[in-house]
Amino acid sequence: MDFLDIAVFLLLVMVGAYVQTITGFAMGLLIVGGVTILGLAPITFTAAVVGILSLVNTSLILRHSLRHVHKMFLLYLLIGMLPSIFMGVFILSVMSESQAVLLRQILGVVIITAGTLLTLKPDPWPTQSSKLAISITGVAGGLFGGMFSTGGAPPAFLLYRQPLELIVIRSTLLAIFFITTLTRTVLISLDGQLTGKVLTVCAIAIPLVLLTTYYAPKFSPIGADAAIRKGVFILLIITGLLLIIT
Repeated sequence: MDFLDIAVFLLLVMVGAYVQTITGFAMGLLIVGGVTILGLAPITFTAAVVGILSLVNTSLILRHSLRHVHKMFLLYLLIGMLPSIFMGVFILSVMSESQAVLLRQILGVVIITAGTLLTLKPDPWPTQSSKLAISITGVAGGLFGGMFSTGGAPPAFLLYRQPLELIVIRSTLLAIFFITTLTRTVLISLDGQLTGKVLTVCAIAIPLVLLTTYYAPKFSPIGADAAIRKGVFILLIITGLLLIIT
């Protein structure tokens, strides 16, 4: 990556952080999708950076939300997610060397699917989901998370449809993101993917994410959330389609 590539990469990080601050999702999807379409860095590199940024972001927020975490949902989601994270990291490692085009297409499908799930209206179901359904959802989230550091859509889709308080849902999701992202980061560090370039970009990006997260609400018009969600949905669909067909 040259200076211009790093500058564009960091710009995408700021856009992702802004959108996530306003809407609560899509940072990883936008960064990984945008960087891959522009050819700024390999998917393995981008996923490593996104994972570390997510780890910093969730750890800062989670310290005020731990008491609201739904322990049963957390446990059964992790039962499904943790083993599939190993599988996702392994698949990414293999495909990045021999099946780069197919990997881009899979990323495109994941972005379209995740964007659609995250923008659907979350009408709560009358009863809580079964433990088996929670664990199966965790498997899907872990696989996406292991491959692309974008595994939040399946558990978010499930949790936002539970008859639970909003603060419980958000706190549980934060706990899931923190644990799974930490697990993935440890795995890729053992695999030698946390290179000096990854850590350098993270060192520059983390302050930008923190500043963007702090100032985003101050520079967002009242009622901008719905408009930004629609815009992000369209952008994710376009990004996914471009990854599939190009």
